[in-house]
Amino acid sequence: MARFDRIPTKTNPVLFDYAAKQIQTALAEFTWFDHCFGIMEKLTDVKEGKKFSSANLYIGNGKYEQIMPCAEIGNFSFLILRDPQTIARDPNLISAPYSLIVWYDMRKVSLPTDERNREQIKAQILGLLTSARFPWLTITKIYERPENIFSDFNYDYTNNQFLMSPYAGLRIDGEMKVRVPCYVPPKPEGD
Repeated sequence: MARFDRIPTKTNPVLFDYAAKQIQTALAEFTWFDHCFGIMEKLTDVKEGKKFSSANLYIGNGKYEQIMPCAEIGNFSFLILRDPQTIARDPNLISAPYSLIVWYDMRKVSLPTDERNREQIKAQILGLLTSARFPWLTITKIYERPENIFSDFNYDYTNNQFLMSPYAGLRIDGEMKVRVPCYVPPKPEGD
C-alpha cells in the first residue's frame, strides 16, 4: 500500500482541482480523517473476467492507487466529478455535478463508539461545508445506503461488509462552479 499525504494536492491546482483543495483543507479540520483526497479518477479494469471500476489516485510515474474502504487507508474523503461540465452564459464559468464520498471507522471518531451515531457525523460534515461558505458549492442530495454511496464503483458491499459497524459512509451530491482563470500570454523574448 502506498503512503499518501494527509491532503494530497496538485502542485498548481486550477479550476476544479483548486475548489477540491479548499474542500480537502476544510475537511482536514476533522482530525479523525486520515486522508482528505481530492478528485479521483474512475478507472475500469478486468478482474476475474468482469469489468471492475474503482476510484484511483494518480501517484506518479504512470501509476495509480485504488482508493477503497479498507483499514490500511483509514478514514477518508474524496471527490468525483461527473459529466457533463457545463459552460453558462458567462463563458468563464464552468459547472459540474460532483459527489463527495466519506468513509470512516466509528472507533476513530470522537463519539461514544458503540452508538453508531451516523447523523452526528453527517451533521458535522454538512455544518463544516455550509459554514465554510463556499459560494460555488451546492449540496442537493445525501446518500447513506450501501448501494448508493459507492454506486459509481464495483465495490461489493455484500461480501465485504465495509459499511457495517464499526464502519460507515455517506455520499453528498451537488454542483460545483469554477471560474476559468484569465490567460496572460508569455512575453516575447527580448522585451
